[in-house]
Amino acid sequence: MTCLASLTPGPNAPMFDACKNSTQPDASAVGAYESWTASDFPPSKLVLGLPTYGYISRSFANGLRTRRLEPSANVTKVINSDGDSEGQINFRELVQQGVLAANADPLTGKVNFVGSGGFEREWDGCSCTPFLRSASAGQVVSYDDPRSLRMKAEFAQRSGMLGVNLFDIPGDTDGWDLTAAVADVFLSDRTVL
Repeated sequence: MTCLASLTPGPNAPMFDACKNSTQPDASAVGAYESWTASDFPPSKLVLGLPTYGYISRSFANGLRTRRLEPSANVTKVINSDGDSEGQINFRELVQQGVLAANADPLTGKVNFVGSGGFEREWDGCSCTPFLRSASAGQVVSYDDPRSLRMKAEFAQRSGMLGVNLFDIPGDTDGWDLTAAVADVFLSDRTVL
């Protein structure tokens, strides 16, 4: 059986295309904002969608570029809820499978996630998104985490957007790590009476 995989995996939901290496440079948070506002759509009526999922790719790539589907053999390490080692996967599943481990910052108490179980967590500065890489499993997982979602929420707030929406709440952890990162941005400038 042949599966679809990306030999050149791309970011899950890019903030922007800072390195100008994407085949879809406008398919980003900043690109969408600029497109809508250039058409005289008011920022105050825009809501930025944020994912709680990522994508598994069969790949030995060391970085991200663009998602391009090509036939490949099936290799399993990370699997999604359907039992596939290709396709979409929830953030929650990455934590449950042990390829992401929670790590509390001793100074702030905020949780960040590090690679585990043979996966290294990398950061793509071109799109401001994380990805996991396992050379032994031949997999790259592009996803969003509290850090990348916080950055996108800050962008939405700075640019005057109405707000953000998380696509799939069940994709978050039991501790609501993704939701809390986003909520902190919008609640941090409010005064409690």
